Amino acid sequence: MKTIFIIVLTLAVCPGMGKLYAQTYTPVAITGFNNDVVADTGTSAVAVTTTPLDLSFNVLYSAAFGVKNVFPGGLPNTGTIVSGVRTYQLAPYDTSNGLFLSLNGAVANSAAAGTLTLVTPAAFSKISLLLFSTEGSSTLRVTLNFADGTTAVAGTATVLDWFDGGNAVYSGFGRTTRIAAPPYVADGIATNNPRFYKYDVPLACANQVKQLQSITINFLGGGTTFPSRAVILALSGMSITPLSITPTITPAICGTANGGIELAVTGGAQPLSYSWNTVPAQSQASITNQPGGPYTCTILDANGCTTLFQDTIPQQSASTLSVTASADTVCNGTAVTLNASASGGTVSNYQWQPNNAAGQSITVTPAATTMYVVTAQDAFGCSLTDSVEVAIKPMPAAAFTVTPATVCLGTSQTIQFTGTAAATAAYNWNNFSGASIQSGSGAGPYTIAFNTAGNYTLQLRVTDNGCTSAPATQPVTVTAAPVVSFDVSDLTPCAGDVATITFTGSAGAGAVPAWGWGGGAVQSGSGFGPYKVKYSSSGSISLTVTNGACTVNASPRQITVVPLPVAAFSQDVITGCPDLPVTFTEQSQNADTWLWRFGDGGVSSAASPVHNFTTPGTYTVTLIAGAQQQCFDTLVQTALINVVPSPVAKFTTLPGVNVPLEFSEALFSFTNQSTDATSYAWDFGDGTTAATATASHQYALPGEYRVTLLVSNSIGCMDSTSQAWLKVIPDAVLRIPNAFSPNRDGVNDFWEIPGLAGIPGCHVEIFNRWGQRIFESTGYRQPWDGTWHGQQMPVATYYYVIKAKPKDKPYAGWVVLLR
Repeated sequence: MKTIFIIVLTLAVCPGMGKLYAQTYTPVAITGFNNDVVADTGTSAVAVTTTPLDLSFNVLYSAAFGVKNVFPGGLPNTGTIVSGVRTYQLAPYDTSNGLFLSLNGAVANSAAAGTLTLVTPAAFSKISLLLFSTEGSSTLRVTLNFADGTTAVAGTATVLDWFDGGNAVYSGFGRTTRIAAPPYVADGIATNNPRFYKYDVPLACANQVKQLQSITINFLGGGTTFPSRAVILALSGMSITPLSITPTITPAICGTANGGIELAVTGGAQPLSYSWNTVPAQSQASITNQPGGPYTCTILDANGCTTLFQDTIPQQSASTLSVTASADTVCNGTAVTLNASASGGTVSNYQWQPNNAAGQSITVTPAATTMYVVTAQDAFGCSLTDSVEVAIKPMPAAAFTVTPATVCLGTSQTIQFTGTAAATAAYNWNNFSGASIQSGSGAGPYTIAFNTAGNYTLQLRVTDNGCTSAPATQPVTVTAAPVVSFDVSDLTPCAGDVATITFTGSAGAGAVPAWGWGGGAVQSGSGFGPYKVKYSSSGSISLTVTNGACTVNASPRQITVVPLPVAAFSQDVITGCPDLPVTFTEQSQNADTWLWRFGDGGVSSAASPVHNFTTPGTYTVTLIAGAQQQCFDTLVQTALINVVPSPVAKFTTLPGVNVPLEFSEALFSFTNQSTDATSYAWDFGDGTTAATATASHQYALPGEYRVTLLVSNSIGCMDSTSQAWLKVIPDAVLRIPNAFSPNRDGVNDFWEIPGLAGIPGCHVEIFNRWGQRIFESTGYRQPWDGTWHGQQMPVATYYYVIKAKPKDKPYAGWVVLLR
């Protein structure tokens, strides 16, 4: 199916003017293009466009692009397309210049719909789109969007393919393939292709007066073998100015036909034609020689749009009417008489507004300046009218302020006039209700003062240009000042003490106190008190009493809180034996005096005393810390000092001291008889010690020994005692065993001769039965263990020779080695 576009040139001649009117389309600037479809510069069509337009990858190009790449054809470099009465302006070639559409936007880089927005909204009688289709025809729906929010569907257009379609408005400029470099070939010039078409959109008369804002174009379908696509390039339109009518009306004299209406009409689609509802009908812009009454003119413009003009030729009476007032300027509330009179004929039916009264004369009392209008009828029934204004003189407003409205006796007040009055107005202040005037006259401002307390009413009337205002009043309250003072039971309390605050002044029943406690915490009390207030820190007590407008401050009283001392101390020891000196270190806070009781009858007033505890026992220590001789804190440390008895060292010795014992029998036993001791340390005088309560000791060498016992109790107090001499002498006869069993069972493994330990220079030799010496010792440092050169000797009888001292007779005998 093909849509044929016909270019229509409309010529019209305005009746009676002989002027020729031609309707032309002019370019309309729009935005909303989505692709650059025109190659315009350089040698790469790919670089300067955004999409191909058909399945052969063709694009449009400018004449300049053709010259640059040496091939013919191309769109005008200016982008201006002229076809008859239509002129289109393409968008700049270096930006988006085509709205590329396809069904559902399925074609690459295309959209299903697009909106072209007018850069400047305007009114049009007609608009025309410049567009074409590729890959067959395309069907579009065009919707107009107006600035007032309304829309109108302009219709459905079938756009022909850009090759070989009929009724083209511009053609034969060529197309080329969208490639990245020359050579380029101009396609279609020889067959007058490609081709641009128009779609003219007429606007309904109701829409021609609206501002067109945008055009929405929807792709509805097209193409048979391949998906078609549409390209919209430009918009032109016939601008129109809304019709404007200015009438000039000539009234008709009552009873005659000498009236008329002359219309001055501008705008609209020229030429215009006129049709009046006169009898007979008239077809010009003006009518004359018409009687009074309503008239209608139908104006038809070149687009077939009609505009109705309606107005009335009024009737003018030959008689005249005039009205007068008994006074044209009065005060509000004053009565005025209004009188109407007529000349030039008989006049009747007088009506007054705004009072809706009847008669030639009426009386009115206007509340504001009012224009009174009277109407009447002449003999032909025509209406006459006249008016008179009655002015209301500005009424003075008697308003004033009193600052402050409530005062304390003896305090001045300021009276400020706040009403309205001329400079010549007179003011009656009613003697200010007996107050003394300190300053001011006329309208004021005034400064006044009352001599006694009480409630008063001030009044003012203002007279201006003969008009007196209503009275204005303001209440005034004058109160007497209270006497404010108070007493404090204790100005230097200890921290945490409660002070009693008592009001000692006088105030009226309505007086209100405001106390400041300086950081104290109220325990009880309200109003004027008395109050019980606890203080933990210093502060200042204040009192303000308000009686009406009177506010009086009492002299503040300073509370100086004595910080409560906190008794604390430490001691260097808490446990010891009698005659225990303890140093007490004072660690109290906020203290300047101290009293110590040590629990044993001793006392001290030193800050950090040293006290000696002489008797065993447990003692409670008490410290009373004072601050400024009035605040005290007591710390009692119960059972703090523990004085334990000192130990006494004592023991007995068996067989006794100064009793010589042979070495082999020198075993001493010691019986501990110490008291109040918990640990013991024995020193036997030969370098050996013991830590048992009782002890015994066998001396290793002859000699005289002193035994010492050192005892201590649980806290380390010590005592010691000693006994001397314990006498150990060498054995008179050696006791030599005749057998031993060195089998390493821990029993009798060595051949031991205890008496030799007391003979340092003794010499011992052992021989086997063949006379070989298998053991020798000088001093008997180590008893024989039954070995020779590290080898165990066999079970046998062995012989010994022992020389105790060089001059003594040696001991000789035998010893049996057993296993």
